Amino acid sequence: MIAAGKMPPADADQLTDSERKQFATWFERTFVLPEGVQSPGPQRPRRLTREELQNTLEDILRIDIRETVTNSRLHVIPDTVIEKFFATGVRGASGFSNDADTLNRESIDVQNYARCFSLILSRVDASESARTALFGSEKLPEDLSRSAAAEIIDRFATAAFRRPLTRSEREALVKVYDRGRETQAAAAAIRSAFLATLLSPSFLFRFESPRSEEHPVPVTDHELAVRLSYFLWSAPPDSKLQELAENNELHKPEVLRSQVQRMLADPRRIALAENLGGEWFDFKQLRQKSAVNKRSDRMAGFYRTQYEEALLFFDSVIRFRQPLQKLVDADWAFLNRHQAGIYRLRTTPHSFEGEALTAVNVHYRNASHTIAEGNYEYKHAPLGLVKLQDRNRGGFVTLGPTLSLTSTDNRTSPIRRGVWIMERILGEHLEPPIDVPDLEATQKKAKQQKLNLTDNEILKLHSAQEGCASCHQYIDPIGFGLEIYDQLGVTRTNTQAGPGGEKLSWSPKETPRAWADHSWPLKESLTSPGETRIYFNYTKGAHRLDIRKVRLTNGEVEIVDNHFGFTGEAMRDNVWFFKLPEEAPTDGWTLTAEIKGDGGNQSSGIITISGPDDLPVGYKLPNGSTFRTPKELKQLLLSDYEDQIIDNAVRRVLAYALGRQTEPVDRPAIRLIRQQIEKQDFRFNALLEEVVLSFPFLHK
Repeated sequence: MIAAGKMPPADADQLTDSERKQFATWFERTFVLPEGVQSPGPQRPRRLTREELQNTLEDILRIDIRETVTNSRLHVIPDTVIEKFFATGVRGASGFSNDADTLNRESIDVQNYARCFSLILSRVDASESARTALFGSEKLPEDLSRSAAAEIIDRFATAAFRRPLTRSEREALVKVYDRGRETQAAAAAIRSAFLATLLSPSFLFRFESPRSEEHPVPVTDHELAVRLSYFLWSAPPDSKLQELAENNELHKPEVLRSQVQRMLADPRRIALAENLGGEWFDFKQLRQKSAVNKRSDRMAGFYRTQYEEALLFFDSVIRFRQPLQKLVDADWAFLNRHQAGIYRLRTTPHSFEGEALTAVNVHYRNASHTIAEGNYEYKHAPLGLVKLQDRNRGGFVTLGPTLSLTSTDNRTSPIRRGVWIMERILGEHLEPPIDVPDLEATQKKAKQQKLNLTDNEILKLHSAQEGCASCHQYIDPIGFGLEIYDQLGVTRTNTQAGPGGEKLSWSPKETPRAWADHSWPLKESLTSPGETRIYFNYTKGAHRLDIRKVRLTNGEVEIVDNHFGFTGEAMRDNVWFFKLPEEAPTDGWTLTAEIKGDGGNQSSGIITISGPDDLPVGYKLPNGSTFRTPKELKQLLLSDYEDQIIDNAVRRVLAYALGRQTEPVDRPAIRLIRQQIEKQDFRFNALLEEVVLSFPFLHK
């Protein structure tokens, strides 16, 4: 803060350049490189998160815990056994639910774990693959020698503990089997030993051996395998990682790089999108919104589709080896025809050059699992990779899911949207002011004073309060710049036109009582390339105007927007969008539409032909740059704030990998990661690789 000139505050005495340099030197020696030695930072035992617990049980028991999705008529993804027993994780200071400090502060209900694990273990009896993997036979063992039972228990506990067992651990678990065998069949006694294994802290927590030296030491290969697998897969090491760890090969840089590449090519990388992406960009909340809205079939399905849309987009940046900047602005998305129609987007099928990584499955960790064919409901058809024609769209800033989750259920929130970009994209940490009434209180006060204010005017009134203005001067322009999208992320078409553009009109004289074409010659030129918007805004009269089949014609050239809309007090879909073909003339156009008065012809209004140059003067970013459209906002973010965006991405991914917030001691690692990924065009895959090879990831 001091080095960047953000502290002391502008109204306080300022430091000289010499004083700033002196402070920076002291801070570096004291907190960044204490005693001149690089530190890996605090390393604490970490309890498995709900997602890690689920994936780990699936891997070591060889069963599917995720419920079978039979067809896409299922609007809500059903809760798994784990999700029914355990609540959603709480995010810690790192911004993620795998934060060690937060996990370790939560109490553990052993009885709840025992009930859950007992239920899951009962599924082993019904799974041939699980029986074969655990017992070496398709059938449950009716009788076992003690040595055979000990071998089965040892194999299972080694996988569960993610390391070789100690002698005392092995003996303790075999004793559980012995006690069970006194009154139970062999299979039941084995299950008791399995349950004891799963209730052990060595399963529920990720422990690492304490270092014996004062200075940092490398983690063991077994510990590194666990760190790597839970970072990229949220799951225990597979046989390949275990083999490399057993042979002390994994720590070699070239081996480690090849394993990262192998693991990213595996569909199990879906965990990165679910957990890293889902909590970084907040779209994990959409799964919860889908569940909350399960009584509303339409909204549950909509939020579920938005979740998958965000999930697949985040994964695509890895799958197609794209740079980090594409998270902010991209020209592709994952949509089906129904979802694209809701957003009013024109799309075309898209593909990337070069070899792509294996596609992930949004329902299962294994891509070989498929949803049963047949009975697909149109609106829930699988999402496909498409190219976006509207460059205002694309990237998380204007992704439908982002716009939806930064709104309330019934209105948009420019404040939420502005805060989201400041925090998630730029990495700023904003604390809400103390003793300042919330927005609802401001709204209530306006009503008490009988002020007839719009939602945006109330927001401005709230932002002007003392204690709010300093942050809102940055938050509000960004949020208001995204107000062309409604609370579901749909482009608004029920808005009043701005001041710019050619004005036409209709009156009772031109208002037919039945559907009929009416034409208006345009006197002014249209802009090419660029989007033209045509607004029909009611001004007076007893009847609204209904509009459909709006066309722009020029000789043989015709552009059509067929959607139906109407004006009046409850205007809806009253904006039509057009994009001139390349090399089309800009003069000589005629506007034609089918119109009729709803119940009569007493209707008057204004038609505004608005091009790109007729947009508002602009919204201002914190550095003073102005933008008029979401497209310009994203361009400015990437041109003016690219370093900040990259640094935020590095810090977030490193924090997720380490399970803790980044500390001053991590600065050398962050600087080195930044330097290395710059050489590789800031590709997301390179960032993941360099985090794995970083000092704090490899040391304790």
